[in-house]
Amino acid sequence: MIDAYLRSESDLDDHAIHLLFSANRWELAPKIEALLASGTTIVADRYAFSGIAFSAQKSPHLDLTFEWCRAPEIGLPAPDLTLFLDVKPEIAMQRGGYGEERYEKQEVQTRVRQVFERIGEEIGADRWVVIDAGQGRDKVGDDIWNRVVPVLRDTHKPVTRLWHGQEELR
Repeated sequence: MIDAYLRSESDLDDHAIHLLFSANRWELAPKIEALLASGTTIVADRYAFSGIAFSAQKSPHLDLTFEWCRAPEIGLPAPDLTLFLDVKPEIAMQRGGYGEERYEKQEVQTRVRQVFERIGEEIGADRWVVIDAGQGRDKVGDDIWNRVVPVLRDTHKPVTRLWHGQEELR
């Protein structure tokens, strides 16, 4: 259902699709926690922050406020580190496959980027790192590894929760 929506093969209410993405994360939360407890390192491509950004960018056209979009994500297992691979929309458009999904339009990507900036401010620089993905592949790879390796050395921390105790931000 979600995949068909992303490929523009079906339409769903914006509230419903946001909640479906969130429900998918909550469905996997116990497994994530169990894997972390067993010492497994998890790398995820997109997570709650992506869902918030892509839904909240639709406001002011809809009543999908940042706070509404964030609310179902509060309490999910929090990443120890989020790498935001930042690439300007005009550079992304030059890459293969751009534009095949419904959100791959420059005006949408600009709004999404603004929401990600807000999330990064709330999460904090110790857990949210911006990587310039417009650089060459080797440089981007080096930047990523330089941020990931220290986190991999400290894997015995307790699982924290997204926005736990911060429900009333802004």
